[in-house]
Amino acid sequence: MQTFCELLNSRRSTHFTPEQFDRWNAWEITKTSKDEFLRTLDETWFNWKRIPPVEENLAEKISSLQSMGQIDLVTARSEVTVPFAKEWLHYHKIPYSRFVRTESTAAKSSLDYDFFIDDSANLMPLIASRLFGYGILYEQPWNRTALNMPRIFKIKKLEEALPLLKRGP
Repeated sequence: MQTFCELLNSRRSTHFTPEQFDRWNAWEITKTSKDEFLRTLDETWFNWKRIPPVEENLAEKISSLQSMGQIDLVTARSEVTVPFAKEWLHYHKIPYSRFVRTESTAAKSSLDYDFFIDDSANLMPLIASRLFGYGILYEQPWNRTALNMPRIFKIKKLEEALPLLKRGP
């Protein structure tokens, strides 16, 4: 989001910071259309080398999660950004088994996974309503007010997921 804010601020002479994006429908905060907001988000990925990892030592942390099972990266990002996201993953040596793109966040919940780690508070109720599986909500400004739900856990750092995965379903 830092790189997104820099791009948006340079275009609109604004001063947004990632902390200001305190809800999923962030275009409401920028007072832009959803379409313009998503286009700008896509354009951020065109310059993927400027996007920093969300945490230090991210590749190592994800590698430690691989000891618990297969890691698939599942995204509802726009199709045009997929090659850039894959380049970013390769550049940062982020390990994964499969890259899976869905049409929407809701479509993610229909996939057959035991655990989902995601920053979308909108995905978590869908997972909680299933008969199986667990959600791990990776805390970001836009999901901090997410409600507590059965089988949904909240983490601030990725290494907090490992003990949850070890407990198992």
